[in-house]
Amino acid sequence: MSVSEQHPEYAKYIDIWQQTRDAVCGSVAIKAGKAKYLPVPDSEEGDNFNHGTDSIRYRKYLQRAIYTNFVGRTKNALVGAAFRRDPIKDLPSGLEYLEDDATGDGTSLTQFAKDQLSDLLETGRSVLLVDYPSVDDGVSLEDMAVRKLQAHIIPYRAEQFINWKTTNIDGKQLLSLAVLKEEYIDDEDEFGHETRAQYRVLRLRGDGYTQQLYRDEKPVSEEVYPKNASGQNWQFIPLVVVGSKNNDSTVDDAPLADIASVNIGHYRNSADYEEGVFITGQPTLFLTHSLSQDQWLEYNPRGIKLGSRQGFVLGESGSANLLQASSNNAAAEAMKQKALDMIAIGARIITDRGQNETAEAARIRFSSENSVLGDVVGNLSEAIVLCLYWCAEFMGIAGEPEFEINSEFYDKSLDPTMISALSMLVDRQIITERDVFERVKEAGLIDEERLFDDVIEESEDKNPALDEAMRQVAMMTKQEDADAL
Repeated sequence: MSVSEQHPEYAKYIDIWQQTRDAVCGSVAIKAGKAKYLPVPDSEEGDNFNHGTDSIRYRKYLQRAIYTNFVGRTKNALVGAAFRRDPIKDLPSGLEYLEDDATGDGTSLTQFAKDQLSDLLETGRSVLLVDYPSVDDGVSLEDMAVRKLQAHIIPYRAEQFINWKTTNIDGKQLLSLAVLKEEYIDDEDEFGHETRAQYRVLRLRGDGYTQQLYRDEKPVSEEVYPKNASGQNWQFIPLVVVGSKNNDSTVDDAPLADIASVNIGHYRNSADYEEGVFITGQPTLFLTHSLSQDQWLEYNPRGIKLGSRQGFVLGESGSANLLQASSNNAAAEAMKQKALDMIAIGARIITDRGQNETAEAARIRFSSENSVLGDVVGNLSEAIVLCLYWCAEFMGIAGEPEFEINSEFYDKSLDPTMISALSMLVDRQIITERDVFERVKEAGLIDEERLFDDVIEESEDKNPALDEAMRQVAMMTKQEDADAL
């Protein structure tokens, strides 16, 4: 078999990934797919003049169709929900450079996380490889620092991870083969952009992890052993497969695939609806007359035109009628139903959210969607932390890196009733002031940087008169509660 051989699971999912990506991309990508997403009407008749993607009718049919990008807007809303707060991150000394350049091309760590979450929502799969520039044996850490050699996290899309194998080693299921499809510029013209495929093959040998490049189905480099900071071979491949369900090598479902499929069906209904409106939306004039050809030309020299500014002669038994097709809402109703289906699947961006809806009602309504997003966010956070550890091992840095993407996707607002209830619970010693502080901080009423001890210290210096007033209010509230009971 050749290096370009595809894993059976890869071949099974590649079309689904492409469809979802096109659906997210929008109208340009969908219409470029032509018959892939919008079948040619009556193409089975084989009439090349009236049918086929190059026919005039199909071009008009395609042009009138409207693709409303529900799935793309849903993805943007989900990414926005996860990053409505900045990720929590803490990098050991020596790894701070990753915060501004995580991938070696100037992409910040936060932006890198956003890009990966977006990718995961589209395909349910992403691949992160930690790599380090090749150096000669015997190069010291000081020399590497002078040359500014740094480890980075290299992302690969699901479509690039074409083949893989795992092996059970000492009771652990480890990745033993990974084939990554890349592109390189192969153009003698300095202004050209012709690219060709190359394959980066990662293997886990008996004595460690290796890399090797292939072009035209043949190796173009030696099999090299990347080293850690201690000059030792890696005993595993520093690559993590991030999934929508878990971070193993199995292919997980793409979270947005179902919405994308319905969105494309909505687009097909739109094409039928728009063509029907165009064909039957205008009345058609039917004429009968008893004139000869010469008489017709004599009485109607300028032909027949619709409107009231001109009369026509049709002869003794002539008549004129306007015929118009009755309304047919089948395609329009199908579009409405598919829009409801997308809402049910999770396209919350198109939901009509009333102004009177409470935060709790919104949380319940979005619970299924948030659960999927929560799994993806959790898996991605774990994968990035693992990559940070590997970067530290490449660089010879000790420490505990931290990176966590926000998992509170909705606003936990506090209304006056809730604040009053929290105060009552504190008075009855059911919860503590620290509990209230954390809840108020979650609601965004307190700056995220402030600590509970800081608030207590500041409260000791407050105005005594204000303190007495607050005490009186508290006593009045307690009395009102007692009277109510």
